[in-house]
Amino acid sequence: MGSFIDIVFLMILVAFIITRLYSVFGSNGNDEKVRVIIKPIDKNAEKKLMENISKVIKESKKTDNKADIIDFDSLSEPEKSLAKIPNFNKDNFMRGACRVFEVVLQAFSSGNITGIKDLVSKKLWDAFNQVIAFRKENNMTSEVDFICFDKSEIKEVKLLKNSAKIVVEFVSEQINILRNEKGEIIEGDENFVQKITDIWTFERTLNAKNNQWTLVSTKKNA
Repeated sequence: MGSFIDIVFLMILVAFIITRLYSVFGSNGNDEKVRVIIKPIDKNAEKKLMENISKVIKESKKTDNKADIIDFDSLSEPEKSLAKIPNFNKDNFMRGACRVFEVVLQAFSSGNITGIKDLVSKKLWDAFNQVIAFRKENNMTSEVDFICFDKSEIKEVKLLKNSAKIVVEFVSEQINILRNEKGEIIEGDENFVQKITDIWTFERTLNAKNNQWTLVSTKKNA
């Protein structure tokens, strides 16, 4: 009887942690399996991650003096909003957003998010830490292998009094695995890639002296 109760408890615990993970990062809704892939273990993954984070933070603080030059009258409403953001260049922004997506995803999965503190808001930082702490308390580990982007595009632009928000949709291929304390896979499949949709929101002040964007929200596409 005791073993049965333990099994039921474990199933409830796994369901809870998966729900918490999906509330922070997106999921495809129907767990679509895209293709089979087997990749070797990268022993230098942690070192590469920290190097990538350092590059992203350095680039995010650079001033972009090459703003888009466009015909304002021919723009859609979201494009008009983008044109009002000082020193904004869409290509540069999307390139930076994609790099932030990759390093934040990897850092969150590894449980070491110290390096991305300058890239995310305090509220999001706290949310990441809560999920990571929950995983540690229950001896669970998360693994993610980012494969590629299928799509990345701006979905919405919000101009506030002193700041701008850009909502970006990322559709990517990933391998996501959750392991228990014994190293056994309790969610996901290391040999299959899933197509996952994430909606992330970036924000920055409209002060031309500060062009750095901050990640303020991550969620799945409902």
